[in-house]
Amino acid sequence: MLAFTPDQWLILLLVFLLGLFLGMAFLASPKWKRRYREEVTRREEVEAENAQLRRDAAEMDSLRGAAARDADRRHSDEVAKERRVGERRVADRRAADDGVVRSRLKDDERPA
Repeated sequence: MLAFTPDQWLILLLVFLLGLFLGMAFLASPKWKRRYREEVTRREEVEAENAQLRRDAAEMDSLRGAAARDADRRHSDEVAKERRVGERRVADRRAADDGVVRSRLKDDERPA
């Protein structure tokens, strides 16, 4: 293996320093700063939008659950109301039938 000479080490050091200075110059330009700030602003906007969407989704889930419970309650109320109406009709029918039977009994009891 060949060893580097001092001249070669000097050239490598100068190339490294040149790359370092050029890199710093390119990164320090206003174009890159502007693009970085735009990217940061865009990221913050997206994060805020995602947070808002999460809040909206949580609210929709709670409203969906409340609507389902309300629908179940209304359905049970309607079933109970229909049952009461049916029971009332049966009671009315029985009362009417009892009235017919009583009137027939009264007719049968009359002396001829």
